[in-house]
Amino acid sequence: MAEANVGWGAPRIHGELQKLGIEVSERTVSRLMPKRSTAPSQTWRTFLDNHARELVSIDFFTVPTARLRVLFVSLCCRMNDAESFTLM
Repeated sequence: MAEANVGWGAPRIHGELQKLGIEVSERTVSRLMPKRSTAPSQTWRTFLDNHARELVSIDFFTVPTARLRVLFVSLCCRMNDAESFTLM
C-alpha cells in the first residue's frame, strides 16, 4: 500500500487498514513502511549559481519627502551572477 501510494504516511495507511478490518497499530505500520531514499536537496548557493541569470527582483515602495509629498518608487533588479546585480 505504501509503494502504490507514495504520498501516504503511516497514519493514513493505518486508517485504511482499519477500514479494511485489519487491526494493527500505527507504530507497527510506521516500522514496516519502506524507508524512502531521497536525494539531498540543493543548497541555496547551488540554486543561485544555477539560476542567477534568470532571477529578477521587483519592489514597490513609497518615500515621504520634506515637502510632505509622497514619491512612489518601483525598483527592478536583475542578477548578473551570484554576487552582482543590475538596476533596470
